[in-house]
Amino acid sequence: MDQEPPIISVIIPNYNRGDLLASTLDSLRLQDFGDWEAIVVDDGSTDNSRDIVNEWMLKDPRIRFAARDREPAGAPVCRNTGLHHAKGGFVIFLDSDDLLAPKALSQRISVIREHPDLDFWVFPMLMFRDDPHKATTLWNIDQGDSDLHRFLILDAPWQTTGPIWRKEAVQRIGGFTEGLACWQDVDFHLKALIAGLKGQKFYDLPPDAFYRQHETQSISQGEISSPAKLKSRLDIFTRHATSLLRKKNPPNMASAGRFNNDKVSGNSVPGVVIPSLKEIRADLRLLGGNIAIGAARALNTRICLLAVGFGLRNRIFSWGVALQLLTILFFYHLRLNRISFFEKRLSRITQKYRQDSGIGKHPYHLKP
Repeated sequence: MDQEPPIISVIIPNYNRGDLLASTLDSLRLQDFGDWEAIVVDDGSTDNSRDIVNEWMLKDPRIRFAARDREPAGAPVCRNTGLHHAKGGFVIFLDSDDLLAPKALSQRISVIREHPDLDFWVFPMLMFRDDPHKATTLWNIDQGDSDLHRFLILDAPWQTTGPIWRKEAVQRIGGFTEGLACWQDVDFHLKALIAGLKGQKFYDLPPDAFYRQHETQSISQGEISSPAKLKSRLDIFTRHATSLLRKKNPPNMASAGRFNNDKVSGNSVPGVVIPSLKEIRADLRLLGGNIAIGAARALNTRICLLAVGFGLRNRIFSWGVALQLLTILFFYHLRLNRISFFEKRLSRITQKYRQDSGIGKHPYHLKP
């Protein structure tokens, strides 16, 4: 007799996290909702990760192992591999160093049953270093803006584990983009928003997941200077800008703002936030300028010129903006940024393309 498939599949990409993987799997074992499976997808680990998974498979048959079976290496391929093997109708992407609260799955299933017409449901998440019980900082909060805007300006309103997805919806958008060297999560969520998947944030509920901050890790947007990462950033910019600018009627993208229906402070519904084409171009201008400046700082002339050229052709950049960005490239090539006068001028120009991120800046106060 065939066994009924689980309701939830938790997909865990892993690379050399044997020291933390057991804690992640233990957070699943402690769930008060039992109808789940976990698929650990290994990315070619050279530590004891496989031994750890084997031990846990003996303890709990709901845990399965899969190995990345194709190139390129990286979390996107592992997540897509896990999606292929998933038997559940709903999926959660959990990194191998992060944790779920004991009531995470039951809370999410309860919300799904109350709101069955959505493609994904987003829940608050706390950040921690060593002990999740001491976590007092939220990943981010709802600012009342459209989530499309937030992701375009790199102020991600949620992290990868925040949502639970209808598996069919993730398959519909093609899963994660494989081969990206950075911003894989930003790219995935932009794909979902632009494709019109229906979602909602439930930030009035208790946080039910924990994002681990490592001592050597910074959550700032920091400079990404390797050629592969610069190329990935440019690809994300051009691909999503092309999709957005092809939409002649931005209000049809109601999903890009539909998620901001629940305020953090309660259940009030202020209405749908729909970005206009003018607002979308402004966000793309910031994103493209950020990428061009990062390439200029890294002296990567090709990526900088490609970003500026794309922005001009698609009326994201005016000629004045393009000239500013090319001036920055010129300054860095001549090392003029080392001279105080020019350094101040550069700072004034680049400030226009900076957006403060709220990630990791909001304390969480336990409700009485």
